[in-house]
Amino acid sequence: MSGEFDVIVVGAGPAGLSTAYFLAKKGFSVVVLERGSEPGSKNVFGGRVYSYVLDKNMPGWRMDAPIERWVRREGLSILCHDGSSINLQYIINRSSDGYDSFTTFLTEFLKWFSYKVEEAGGTIATRVKVDKLIFEGGRAVGVEAGGEILRSDYVVIAEGANTLLLEKHGLRCRPKPEDISVGVKEVIKLKKETIDERFSLEDDEGVAYFILYPRLGGGGFIYTMREYVSIGVVYRPSFSLNIEARDVIEELRTHPQILKLVRDGVLVEYSAHMIREAGYRDFMEKPYGVGYLVVGDAAGLLINTGFTVRGVDIAIESGRIAAEAIEKAGTPDDLSIYRKLLEENHVISKLEKFKKTPNILSNNRLYTYYPEILCKIFSKTYTVEEELYTLRESIHESVGGLTSLIKIFLELVRAVSSL
Repeated sequence: MSGEFDVIVVGAGPAGLSTAYFLAKKGFSVVVLERGSEPGSKNVFGGRVYSYVLDKNMPGWRMDAPIERWVRREGLSILCHDGSSINLQYIINRSSDGYDSFTTFLTEFLKWFSYKVEEAGGTIATRVKVDKLIFEGGRAVGVEAGGEILRSDYVVIAEGANTLLLEKHGLRCRPKPEDISVGVKEVIKLKKETIDERFSLEDDEGVAYFILYPRLGGGGFIYTMREYVSIGVVYRPSFSLNIEARDVIEELRTHPQILKLVRDGVLVEYSAHMIREAGYRDFMEKPYGVGYLVVGDAAGLLINTGFTVRGVDIAIESGRIAAEAIEKAGTPDDLSIYRKLLEENHVISKLEKFKKTPNILSNNRLYTYYPEILCKIFSKTYTVEEELYTLRESIHESVGGLTSLIKIFLELVRAVSSL
């Protein structure tokens, strides 16, 4: 090997740390360069991780991982203008060992993951901002950071959704404005007993709610931690050009149905970040080159199913596959095996399965018009007054006639066929 390290990984997010961990386990000398003060300090996510990828690749991880709660209640809530709400819940009836997702703080999870990297023999270097990649003869041979050059045989780019490094070298294009969403999150501290009572939870049980609120023009979420509640909104600025991120989250938190869940809590965290929403169209056709690989969000490996967002688990899996690709390739000159392994491990097929979803999610009516209609239908159906409505009358009056009803039906058929 000719470099100071076998592999340099840029970014200590889930994908970068996964790559480093599995490379170190295979005996490669690897260093992770993170611009933040600690792994995860520059990352933002809602608070949920799907556990299958850890069960498959890191036996015993449950013994010391920073798990806050196991998700036992899945919910869909539609928040209405008048302060009411429509709620649908799925309650998982099995032991916590069988739960397939958990809530956690990303900084704590990545701190734990970084310890695993170091235990395996890898190195983590924080407060290091990589300014550019170093190419010689068309091959990536290292990076430049703060005027210093660090050389390696391979470079793995794991810089997340904001792909400034890739764009600087013409390896990635900026996403179109209509393909960008903004995720805004608040974390509110409450006593564990209060959270358990308000959400009807016991022991280490947690909830994950998906929220539609017509006034916001986007989707929201609630996750419960042990002594914290994470609430957030993902919205498209192209839908709401005049709305500030702080106003969006304020609107959600002060809705009567949300307020009663978090009242008397202390706001301890506010964060916002960019999310790429193009799905399969955003996936790099060639997430590799001579001497380098691209993993996780940076490569477009994010799946939005319409009801769940699969980011951390896909990032970890892509890191594992990148490590396998480097080992099997044996040379930085041809890393095309990386894409082949992504295909063999069904990562690309998962992206393809939901390739039409962004087209559905880009329809603003999904977040505004349809939830509002449902609120009207439920209001007319369950509000008892002198005049009574049949369900058919409630639907007809809320929708606004047969023509509108047919249009809605056709749109919903197209939407369901794409999810």
